[in-house]
Amino acid sequence: MTELIRDDVRGMAWDDGLECWVVSDPALARRVLNHRGFSSQTSKRLGELYMTEESRREHRDLTEFLRLWFVHTDGAEHAALRKPLQRLFSASHTRSLGARVEEIVDACLDDLVADPRHDAVPTVAEGVSGRVMAHIVGVDREPAVLHTWSRTLSGFIAAMYRRDHAEAAHRVMLEMVDALQSSPALEGFSRDTPEDRARTNATWAMILFGGLETTASLLGSCLLAVLEDPARWDRVREDRPGEVESLVESVLERRPPLRNVGRVVAHDFEFEGARLSEGDLVLVSLAGGGLFDGDVSDLAPVPERADRHLVFGHGVHYCVGAPLARLEAATVLRRFTRRFPGAAVVDNGVEWGPNLSYVGLDHLFLDLGDGDR
Repeated sequence: MTELIRDDVRGMAWDDGLECWVVSDPALARRVLNHRGFSSQTSKRLGELYMTEESRREHRDLTEFLRLWFVHTDGAEHAALRKPLQRLFSASHTRSLGARVEEIVDACLDDLVADPRHDAVPTVAEGVSGRVMAHIVGVDREPAVLHTWSRTLSGFIAAMYRRDHAEAAHRVMLEMVDALQSSPALEGFSRDTPEDRARTNATWAMILFGGLETTASLLGSCLLAVLEDPARWDRVREDRPGEVESLVESVLERRPPLRNVGRVVAHDFEFEGARLSEGDLVLVSLAGGGLFDGDVSDLAPVPERADRHLVFGHGVHYCVGAPLARLEAATVLRRFTRRFPGAAVVDNGVEWGPNLSYVGLDHLFLDLGDGDR
């Protein structure tokens, strides 16, 4: 085991239970996320550590599919895979999607009314994120199917040692690739050779995956944030310039949908007083403090500043979908509060999911008040 040289909560700390290095300090996290000594090839390393050789051979297509996601690549390969998507997810292009996102949100609010239990998670949080990504990626699948795909792949990444997870993820990979074949979004992306097709399919599958669970978690948390505090509700309803966007940033900072991200030590070196060995796993907290902590007591508005938090990453791996996630959250808040001015959470209506990495609601049962029609 790698020796812990420095027992300093602001530095690198080895966790015996997790068997990895833990980075909790936000300033240090920024350095790690932008340091060439820490690789993003986590899926490859996890496969080496936790999959049997037989399982790796059997599911080689699956592990290569995940390895080609540009969030799992570094350097020139990362830049080449990411570059074609920069314009498609720019802030200006995202703003042009505003009317379409409003249509999707309104349709999902109709679904919320039609749902006898008025559960905002499947109808609104997952409905909006799923329909928006189906539109962006150009796949004709319902949100429930897309989120099932996403959760299946997440389950495999979190527990690669389980054969049943690998088999389910392999089936999902084939379904995703099949759905992408008729997508207009892939036009202009190279598919001349098997290698080109593999890269293109993996890139767009990753985009689809990336816009589902974390965005749904953000949308659910934003709804709960206004429903649990009348003052926040009033600020959103008044919709003064920048007020809604400010609240979204506050939720991102205080109740981030993704708590941590993994890295792999690329080579032996000393960092912050700790001797790191090639192949060591590193968990970087995106929320500050402990990996699984989260102070949600203060959700006062904060300015919209991308550098306030690390929820969307840092440096070359900054999330390309950040503007889209922010747009979806702000649109949901505005349309929901206008449509359902008397909405409230029913008794025992809040059910959080058990995942230690994602922070999201499983259910949010509501009384829609006068808007229940």
